[in-house]
Amino acid sequence: MALQGTIKDFGLPDIFQLIGLQRKTGTLTLINDKDKESVTVTFENGMVVMADSSQRRLEDRLGNVLVKQGKLSRERLDDALATQKQTLQRLGHILAGSNAITTRDLRDALTVQVSQIVFRVFRWRDGRYQFAQTDTVDYDRENFAPMSTDFILMEGIRMVDEWPIIEKRIPSFDMVFRPVVDPSMIEVGEGGGPDASGIEQRIATGTGKIRLAAEEERVFRRVDGVRTVQAIIDSTGTGEFEVCRTLFDFLNRNLITAAGQGRAARAADAQEVVEAEGSPALGYGLAALVAVLALVGVLVHAGSPFAVTGLGNVMPGTYDGLREDAMRSRLMRLERGIEAWRATYGRPPSSLDELVQAGLVPAAYLVDPWSRPVRYETDAAGYVLTAGDGSGASGPGATIDRRGGR
Repeated sequence: MALQGTIKDFGLPDIFQLIGLQRKTGTLTLINDKDKESVTVTFENGMVVMADSSQRRLEDRLGNVLVKQGKLSRERLDDALATQKQTLQRLGHILAGSNAITTRDLRDALTVQVSQIVFRVFRWRDGRYQFAQTDTVDYDRENFAPMSTDFILMEGIRMVDEWPIIEKRIPSFDMVFRPVVDPSMIEVGEGGGPDASGIEQRIATGTGKIRLAAEEERVFRRVDGVRTVQAIIDSTGTGEFEVCRTLFDFLNRNLITAAGQGRAARAADAQEVVEAEGSPALGYGLAALVAVLALVGVLVHAGSPFAVTGLGNVMPGTYDGLREDAMRSRLMRLERGIEAWRATYGRPPSSLDELVQAGLVPAAYLVDPWSRPVRYETDAAGYVLTAGDGSGASGPGATIDRRGGR
């Protein structure tokens, strides 16, 4: 029996969670009629092992990205593509087998490209899906490490939450940025990037230089007033979300600025995207899991081949963990909304309601997954966001303290 329907009726997190829990093997086909795009995601025992898109074929993208990273010459790629037409072998196998690239380069590139395809569909607001179960699937077992659906689910929900804020300032991958500070003022060191909670650390150094994590510095060095955002993504070998999030942080820290190309022309499009995606539907993570619980209950009683055995032993921990991650994600989303407001008006908002009215966050994010209101306190030193009281009586607590540079 195939699992099929529309994304509006049964969201992608629901689908991935269900396939992962049941450790199914087969192919999930997703079709976006509006954009005329289809994406296939292949699963083996509930793990994602392959993904491809009709608009951005995996192997075409893989070869071009390796060229832009300087790991492969255009001539070697053309030779490999010619060999592929004759032998029908995988492009990666041909490139690695001829020592055109290293095995590690291939594995890293495959991981980024497959994850990019999968994570991008989490931003679809409409579409159709169908999962066809099979006994076996074919994928590059030598060079691709299967990804768990738990990881896909957490990262996908986090991206859905944060993309509208990022797109407010980076509405197009065609944008070009230039550095505001001299590159000689940048140094690499621990603590420059996000901490374990994903919240950026701003650490002053004794030399007066600006400290960046190695991943941040790699992105900063490619901001030159010429490269587009897409070119920076391709040349770093890092995912779209990670690069754009880093550029967004650089903008907030006044390390870079827009070079002016395409900014005004795409302002209206950017606002449209924010208004469309900054809706209450972004309280998606928890709602999606509730839908999974409801659906699984129906499937169990209906005798569906997707029926879950031992559900009581599997879901509680997953559910609580998702709620805690959703709580932290909401606080981080609120923090980014506050920073976007401050970048525009030169001060934090007087209340979180102002963020909702401006379309920077959905109203659903003013409460945490335990239905507790998020507290927001501001003074001359900064602001504090708090979810819960930290007692653990009705769920854990979390705090983001942005007073005095903390």
